[in-house]
Amino acid sequence: MEESCTSLVQQKDVARRLRDGPTLLELLSRSSLDQDLESNGVDGLVDGLASWVASNNFKVSLLGLDALAILVERLQEHFKPHLVTVLPCLVDRLGDTKEQVRNASQGLLIKIMDVVSQPRVVWERLQGGFKHRNFHTREGLCVCLDSTINRFGAQCLSLNKLVPHLCNLLGDANSQVRDAAMVTLTEVYRHIGERVRADLTRKGLPQARLAAVLARFDEVLHSGHMIAGEGELNGHVLRVSEGILVWWLLCSDGSRGSIKALLLISFQRPFLCY
Repeated sequence: MEESCTSLVQQKDVARRLRDGPTLLELLSRSSLDQDLESNGVDGLVDGLASWVASNNFKVSLLGLDALAILVERLQEHFKPHLVTVLPCLVDRLGDTKEQVRNASQGLLIKIMDVVSQPRVVWERLQGGFKHRNFHTREGLCVCLDSTINRFGAQCLSLNKLVPHLCNLLGDANSQVRDAAMVTLTEVYRHIGERVRADLTRKGLPQARLAAVLARFDEVLHSGHMIAGEGELNGHVLRVSEGILVWWLLCSDGSRGSIKALLLISFQRPFLCY
């Protein structure tokens, strides 16, 4: 199976790729891809498929993305060594002129975070794309971050490293990128809460831009769709320490006052991680 797939993948001719692509997908789907495949063999498959994904022919690119999706699903965490090859290709394809390719790249990125590696680890490799020369890529990463937060939750990401990129994109030359950054930043606020607002006021954003962001935050806050409220009380975050849930009663000047309540509860992680 491996030799057949590799020989198909290594074809350079576009017409032959289009002709044999469905056969390649069938082979990858039905054959026994066990976890003990020779690493060099998998390397050859992935390297070849990366060239398909990078093809100027969008149909070939889609076939490559479909084939990689099959490999990701079958190898799962054993696909990790190949992320260094695949992720840059997917970032580039987020800027493709064809919407089908952009959407397929988005879907594969989410699948990778779902079955191969933790979203936090994947985003450490993706965040450089926020400075990509292609505006579709910058926009697509904002959309992907929004999808990541809604799929896996805010606690799975180091958002303190990603929010500065969104702030920079609020001043992007392209209006679609600016809009996408605003939507994603608002989604971060919806999940995290008032700490995001407080953080933005210290980032030196132009006053008009900051006012626009905070106005969007206010809209979400009053919409009743906040998620952060499930882990906050009146904007003051619950803290977990040694199995004890602590609700601090804050004084009117913002300083910490007496402990309002102590509840013995077992938790595996804090409510929020920002």
